[in-house]
Amino acid sequence: MNNNLNYNTNFYYQYVEEYLRNNISKEVTIHVSFSDSIEWRDSTFNGLLDYVGKDYIVIKSNNKKTIIWSIYIDYVVIN
Repeated sequence: MNNNLNYNTNFYYQYVEEYLRNNISKEVTIHVSFSDSIEWRDSTFNGLLDYVGKDYIVIKSNNKKTIIWSIYIDYVVIN
């Protein structure tokens, strides 16, 4: 078993998580894909980056908070 691949993957996710945490309170556009849904296949969410967890992101828009699970995120644009 190759432990280096596991280490590199964990390091990548920690790096992305830390980068997003450094941009809390900035406006973001999050592009997501829900492969199992017909009506929500590809979507975007806009708002202020409120919190970054290990496997989710919380954004705030119009006094409403939305939790987006990282597994569905394609990419994040920091405006």
